[in-house]
Amino acid sequence: MGDVTPLPSPLMSNGSPGPWKKFDKRPSSSYHQPQTEGDAPTSPEGTMSFTPTNRKGYAGLSSGSAAGGISMAVQSQHQQNGQPHHTRNRSISDYVPDPTLIPKRMVTVSGSHPTGELKGAETGRESHMRREPHLSEARGLTPVEKPPTPPRSESSHSVSDQSAAETPSQRSSIEPSRYEYFEAYGRGDGKRRRWRAIGQLGQGTFSRVMLATSQMVPPVSERENPNASNGLIDPRKTSQYDRKTLVAIKVCEHGPRGGASEERIEMSLKRELEIMQIIRHPSLIHLKAWNIESTRAILVLSYCAGGDLFDLANGHRSLLRAGLLRRIFAEIVGAVLYLHDQLIVHRDIKLENVLVNLPLTELADETIDWSTYPHSVITLADLGLSRRIAPDEKLETRCGSDDYAAPEVILGMPYDGRMTDAWSLGVLLYALLEGRLPFDFYSPTSDYHTHLRMRSRTSHRIARVEWNWIQYGVTNENDEGDGDHRADDKRFEKMGLLGAKEAVEMLLRRQRSRMPLSAVAKSQWVAGGIRVDGGIKFREEEEGEEVS
Repeated sequence: MGDVTPLPSPLMSNGSPGPWKKFDKRPSSSYHQPQTEGDAPTSPEGTMSFTPTNRKGYAGLSSGSAAGGISMAVQSQHQQNGQPHHTRNRSISDYVPDPTLIPKRMVTVSGSHPTGELKGAETGRESHMRREPHLSEARGLTPVEKPPTPPRSESSHSVSDQSAAETPSQRSSIEPSRYEYFEAYGRGDGKRRRWRAIGQLGQGTFSRVMLATSQMVPPVSERENPNASNGLIDPRKTSQYDRKTLVAIKVCEHGPRGGASEERIEMSLKRELEIMQIIRHPSLIHLKAWNIESTRAILVLSYCAGGDLFDLANGHRSLLRAGLLRRIFAEIVGAVLYLHDQLIVHRDIKLENVLVNLPLTELADETIDWSTYPHSVITLADLGLSRRIAPDEKLETRCGSDDYAAPEVILGMPYDGRMTDAWSLGVLLYALLEGRLPFDFYSPTSDYHTHLRMRSRTSHRIARVEWNWIQYGVTNENDEGDGDHRADDKRFEKMGLLGAKEAVEMLLRRQRSRMPLSAVAKSQWVAGGIRVDGGIKFREEEEGEEVS
């Protein structure tokens, strides 16, 4: 599957204005603040205004830096093969491109990840799925080196910078230079607001994701903790904070790294930011505020406390009971259909890009009727490869994750982005049901090295749409089972998942016979997954402290 690699966006021609140049529209005078070079206020309608700057590069961020870019194990493997290591992280791929001018993908915002605190978690279960390497590193699942510390910017400060704004009692109880603050402009009113960092959720080469709060004064337990590193607590231990005050802040470094890298990073971020400004759906990533500086962008997003679906499908499968699985899939279908109605295609739907809004302890509550649960259970995130389309437009850019790529993408054919999104949803639902990806080689008797060898044939199986049910398949080799994929309907019926089986088989088909997502949404199993009067509701969240 080496040739399925992402192309975030066309590069701008030499001499053309960069993507962060100032737009014509300026914010209204009611909230316009005097700006230093690099700040980017917004208008009440949500239009960005960018200030052109002469940016300076970061010392040490050379193309050969491995900081936060790829795990040491992967680097070692490529070096042994005499190949440069693969720093692109849009997809898992055996293809190793020239690392020159290829940027590191920005991390996806997610909450803390399970560490075995949930009683009954499947800690010893053998994994049959692979998390994409860049997401393993960015979400703290493998150790990575941190990139050089970026220089000071206009919208993040230590406590000492804010001492004039604190009361004497507050200043005496907080150690100077211990806390980091972020400032950004609210999406709805354009007002400059402030949040205080309390932990780090992820780290990439050009970005990091911080857990922050609108609560400016730290709790006593946090201030008195002598083991706190730089004043930041473990993001999993946030019980002393009201969830309404928590946000995830994505800090994207877009300063020059040289040539096309800067253009690619900024163009991808600009496209994602523009799309996030126009969408509003309870099950889609929610942009609360943003700020564009001379060397970085700050995006303030809703916080998802439960990690992502990969964690749930791979490590805590006992929680995926029929009712919860049905609700999760119905929510994702609703979110994707909303995007399609806005003529937006996602193009990177996968387990890692679906975040879970609830901690594992809440997901384990068997008393909850998930079909009537009033708030969103999941959040579809990472719009970096999304784009606007014309109603009948065919796309040609081969992008996304190869495990979730549709046959027409594998074969290099023009494709309908809405139909490839539908295919990816079929792969995702299969993975939730089976605990494995549908086109991975499977043999109960083969060893690990055989699986690795057969991995190279995955693209061929996708192109030919060759897959079978395993956990829900027939056990007798002489029994042909139900349909082409050898399903055992009795197993599905026993688990209350016969409708899920039908949904997968409607989606994992060749392009000409694949059911559109709107038809899948009308099926009884999907349509009955959400029965909330008036639709799913947004959670109540506090705004950041307004900066005068």
